[in-house]
Amino acid sequence: MITKEREIKALITLLGDEDQNIRNIAREKLLDFGEMASDYLRDVVHKDYEGRIRIEAWKILEEIRLEKLTDEFRKLSQAKVFDLEEGAFLLAQFEYPNLDVQAYKQQIDEMAEEIHGRIFEIRDVRRMVHVINQYLFYEQGFRGNVESYYDPQNSYINRVLDRKLGIPISLSALYLFIADRLDLPIFGVGLPGHFMLKFHCEWDEFYIDAFNYGQLLSKNDCVNFLKRMGYTYNESYFNIAKPRDILARMIRNLVLIYHQKNQKNKVDVLERFFSLIVNH
Repeated sequence: MITKEREIKALITLLGDEDQNIRNIAREKLLDFGEMASDYLRDVVHKDYEGRIRIEAWKILEEIRLEKLTDEFRKLSQAKVFDLEEGAFLLAQFEYPNLDVQAYKQQIDEMAEEIHGRIFEIRDVRRMVHVINQYLFYEQGFRGNVESYYDPQNSYINRVLDRKLGIPISLSALYLFIADRLDLPIFGVGLPGHFMLKFHCEWDEFYIDAFNYGQLLSKNDCVNFLKRMGYTYNESYFNIAKPRDILARMIRNLVLIYHQKNQKNKVDVLERFFSLIVNH
């Protein structure tokens, strides 16, 4: 262990070498050490080391972090049961590495508990959804971000919870996480251009637009909505979306946003995540 510690420290020193080839060799070896080198690299980043060494150390740390996150996406994709909520928080950690996931899950738990206290005696399912919508969109203030629709923050579940702003799919994801805690038969439906929710039980079926304050819609309303957006009717649009497909669509949205911002590094990493999710 002492030998490896000395080797890591020596390699970090070489990150400041004038010779690019030596710096590259040191970088690759530090990447091979992975997590073992992380503490030493963090120490360098936060101390008064030579500028080049600090910059290179930060880059290596970020690469190690993203490789670890990629492994987490791989595990998620290979799991027997695909956990959308876990995936949404992994995606959030791409942009927010120090995210306190448990604190945000606790926040969702508390919202679900509050809603449960209001709906547990209600038998009319539409009335039940109305109560949920009243709490989420009017009391809590969640809404669609029509002013800055393409702000990437709209796609990260932690920022949706922080700002109470989102796009159709991220607001729907939050709704799904709460519905799952309440054992409600609410599912995602990936309509083109606008993600929706479907309440489906033996005696009733209707759609919920989380982007528009939980507006309740019939299937015919959705068909007319699609026509106004220029889409012809296709029954497959109304299929229940698999959790895997929902996360893939969330990632794809971010890929498009970062592509427009010319942030190629982020696009490359997100496309790696996307590939792991869809090519399972």
